[in-house]
Amino acid sequence: MALNWRAPPDWLWRVLVFLFALGLLIVITTRWNRWESDADRQSTDDAYLQADLTPIAAKVSGYVRAIPVQDFERVRAGQLLAEIVDDDYRAAVAQLIAGVAAAAAQIETLKAQRALQQANVVAAEATVAATIANVEQNTRDRARQQVLLSTGSSSTEAGEKLETTREQLAAQLEQNRAQASAAQRQLRVLAAQQAQAEAALAAQQASLQIATINLGYTRIVAPQDGVIGQRQVKPGQFVGVGGQITSLTPLPNVWVIANYKETQLTHMAVGEKAEIKVDTFPSRKLRGHVIALAPGAGSQFALLPPDNATGNFTKVVQRVAVKIAIDDADGLTDLLRPGMSVVATVDTGPGDHR
Repeated sequence: MALNWRAPPDWLWRVLVFLFALGLLIVITTRWNRWESDADRQSTDDAYLQADLTPIAAKVSGYVRAIPVQDFERVRAGQLLAEIVDDDYRAAVAQLIAGVAAAAAQIETLKAQRALQQANVVAAEATVAATIANVEQNTRDRARQQVLLSTGSSSTEAGEKLETTREQLAAQLEQNRAQASAAQRQLRVLAAQQAQAEAALAAQQASLQIATINLGYTRIVAPQDGVIGQRQVKPGQFVGVGGQITSLTPLPNVWVIANYKETQLTHMAVGEKAEIKVDTFPSRKLRGHVIALAPGAGSQFALLPPDNATGNFTKVVQRVAVKIAIDDADGLTDLLRPGMSVVATVDTGPGDHR
């Protein structure tokens, strides 16, 4: 006897499909971040090659004499990139060299004057000593004259002459002492003038050093090996202080900045191995490793950071920059350029690199 099997009604199928879809939606919404965070390989295409970009600017103003390099030319450290007309700067250096020589000569003149004045001080002190000796001799003569007068062996006139001589010697002694004091003070004046001249010499030497440095700045050289960008000025053009001449990229020193979603960083750490694919060379695989993670999400460094404490809130997954060094460029070292798009994949699974 054949079994009479009947198909389930349509409404039952609809209920089953609805329940299955609802269950799938619940599982995805509650477990998706966990699945993504626990993945052994974290990949992102929000990644680019980066390098240090150094603007090359003028430190002194002037007209550009020559730019002996071309756009995108590879240069070496110390190679001349641009030259500013240096006639004014050379004249300033020559003028200050003469000023330094004049200041040094002034110091030598004051030294000679101090030596001469020192001799004058010695002579003035000797004159004072000689006058003091004459005063002492006059004192002894007057004492003897008093004895002679008391015995009637000398006249009053002789005593008056000795008294006059005493007064003259006293006045002369005061004059000589004043001259010796003036000579000493003049010596201190010359010492102060010499100190002032030495300060002026130091100022002239400092100005000469600055002028020499500015003269050197008229030659703008490459600070390191690399490739220059487009030239911003041409010969004959005036450039001011800080005016950009060109830029220098120290190729082939490049690295990767990969902006991973915050949910991908659960097991990511410094030192983990990475695989890099450059869009320009899709068939080549570069090897690297994580060397640093940014201190915050990109939104924190925006010009206007978001303020989620007001108004309605919609949760948006944030991205954090991860710096990846290139260990093996797979022969592409000289072909990699900053700004190229890449796909970066970090191996966060267990292994010796963890």
